[in-house]
Amino acid sequence: MVGLFCNFRILLAFGLLLSPRLSAQAVEPLSTTVGKVQNEVVTSRDVYISGWIESVLYPSASGQGSPLPQVKSGEFRRLTKALLLEAVVALEARSFSAVSLTPAELTKAETVLRKSLKSNSKMKTLEVEFAEIKASLRRKLMSKKFIRFKAESSVVSVTDAEAKAYFEENRLKFGDLPFENFKENIKVFLTREQVDKRLRDWFEVLQSKYRVESYEDAQSI
Repeated sequence: MVGLFCNFRILLAFGLLLSPRLSAQAVEPLSTTVGKVQNEVVTSRDVYISGWIESVLYPSASGQGSPLPQVKSGEFRRLTKALLLEAVVALEARSFSAVSLTPAELTKAETVLRKSLKSNSKMKTLEVEFAEIKASLRRKLMSKKFIRFKAESSVVSVTDAEAKAYFEENRLKFGDLPFENFKENIKVFLTREQVDKRLRDWFEVLQSKYRVESYEDAQSI
């Protein structure tokens, strides 16, 4: 059952958080303030770097090679929300010893990013230093790993009685077939639903705890 949640797409409920699909628009040259986590300002540059890393390391979900979006576009807002949430999860992860990144994990990801960086004109235009990429990468990997840990630790087994109650309440969805034909699938669905809710509640707590601010109308600086 634990393995079922390792590839959770829970963050998609937050507008493709952590797995954004980049739109076909040009990068704007100016750096803009897009939000704040505690006292740390988050800029459009941070968003671009994080979005690029996502597209390279997770191409099946984000569309590797797609141009980065313009500030104030819907795609950019989704990327910004993703980064802000990623930042608070990474901060929370620092308080726990349950998860950590291995040198091998970091080295493997850095190797992929260095190779991609050589041929990425957009990142060259932004004159991104690899030290910036490494900082963003560490935050992203730690965030994803901690979310997987939280998802797995939030699993509570659904009983046959709970599954049967759901079956009876939604009888029309299942036609004339008996409960036993759907029992296991219903259990999986209800378990995912419970974990999703716990994670959403947790995300809200973290955003309040770390005083997240998101500036919908980013101002150039």
